[in-house]
Amino acid sequence: MSARPVANPPGQPTLAAGQRSAGCLPEPAQILLLQAALGQGQNAAAAWERWERENGLDRPDEGSYRLLPLVYRNLSRQGYSGPQWNILRGIHRSAWSQNQLLFHQARPLLEQIQGAGVPVLLCKGAALALSIYPDAGCRPMRDIDILVPRSRGRVIFQQLEAALWRTTGWRPDSLPESYFQFTHAKDFEAPGGGRVDLHWHALNLCCHDAADETFWRHAEPLDFFGLPLQTCHATEHLLQACAHGIVWSPVPPVRWAADAVVLLGGSAAIDWQRLVETACRLEVAPYVHRALAFLRRELDAPVPADVLNRLLSAPVSVAVEAEFARESAPFAPRNAWQDLLSFYARWHRSLGGASALWNAGSFVRHLQYAFELESAWALPDLLVRSALRRLLAPRN
Repeated sequence: MSARPVANPPGQPTLAAGQRSAGCLPEPAQILLLQAALGQGQNAAAAWERWERENGLDRPDEGSYRLLPLVYRNLSRQGYSGPQWNILRGIHRSAWSQNQLLFHQARPLLEQIQGAGVPVLLCKGAALALSIYPDAGCRPMRDIDILVPRSRGRVIFQQLEAALWRTTGWRPDSLPESYFQFTHAKDFEAPGGGRVDLHWHALNLCCHDAADETFWRHAEPLDFFGLPLQTCHATEHLLQACAHGIVWSPVPPVRWAADAVVLLGGSAAIDWQRLVETACRLEVAPYVHRALAFLRRELDAPVPADVLNRLLSAPVSVAVEAEFARESAPFAPRNAWQDLLSFYARWHRSLGGASALWNAGSFVRHLQYAFELESAWALPDLLVRSALRRLLAPRN
C-alpha cells in the first residue's frame, strides 16, 4: 500500500473518429457551460455569452446539450435573456416532456416491484430531478435508475424479461449468481417505450453488498407520483455522482458535475465524515478526490479543504492506481501488467474484504463478465489475441 497521490494519466494517442481525446474531466468549453448553468449574476451570464460566441447552438456535443435546460432555467431565474432564448426554452420544455413520459412509463413497473415486497431505491437522475433540481426539465435523462437488493436482482431481471422488457447490450444466456456478484446493473427497454436501468449494486466500481448497505441504511423517503419509494441520502448521492461521473465515457458525462454542485447547494447537509470514510473503505478515494477537487477549483463548490486532504492522503494500492488510470483515460498507453492490475483491483474490491487467495477462482468469472464472454473457456484465446495485438502494434 502507498499513501502517495495518484498521478495524472499520461498523454493520449490518436483516437478514432468520434472519440474524445480528453480525460475524464469536462473540457474548457463544457466548464463554461457548467458555470453558466450553476453560477450567479454576471459571471453566469458572461460564461454563457462566451460559450455561445465560441461554440454556438448548432452542434453541441451530447454532454453539453444535456446541460442546456439547466442553463436556461438558471439564467432565466436571474432575469437574463438573449437572442437564442426561444431555442433554449424549447430544449428545456422538450427535456421536461420526455422526463414526464419516462416517469409515467416506469411507474407501473415500480409499483409492481414494490407490491411484490421488494424494496426499491430511486437513484441518480430521476431521484435528483424530483428532489433537488428547480424542475424535472433541468435534468435530462434517458432512463430511470432503480436499485434493488442483490438477493432479488435475478428475480426482478427475469420478471422484466417475462414482461417483454428487452435488455440492451450483452447478457449471458443463463443468469448465474456470479453474474450478479461481478456486475452492477443492466439496461432494459419496454416494448412500448420507456427505459429502466436496473441496479443490484449501487456502485459500478464496487459490486459488493457491504457497499450497497450504506445506501440502504441512510435512504430517505421519496414520493414518486403518489408511489412511496426511497432515494439516497445527499451524502450517498454525492458519492455516487463522483464515483460514476469521473470515469471516462465517449459521451462526456458532465451532468455529474451539475448533480454534485446542486447537491452541495441544497438544503440537505453532506456528512463529510461519512463520505470520506466510505470512499476510503471502498477504495474509491482517488475517484472522489479528483471529482471534488475539480468542483472546488473550477466551479467554486463548497468542498472543505480538509476533505480533499484526507482523500488525497488515503492509502492507495498499486492495483487501484492502475485501475484509476485506466478508467479515467482508457486510451492512454499502458502495458498488459497495468491492465491486469486494474482488473484485479475491481475484482478484489468486489470481495468486500474476503480472502483473495481463497476466492482466486472467481477472478476468472470476473474477467469473463468484464469481457462479455459466454464462457470462461473463451478467455485464453481472447488474452492470447490481445497479447499478439500488443506485440505487433506499431511503436512510436
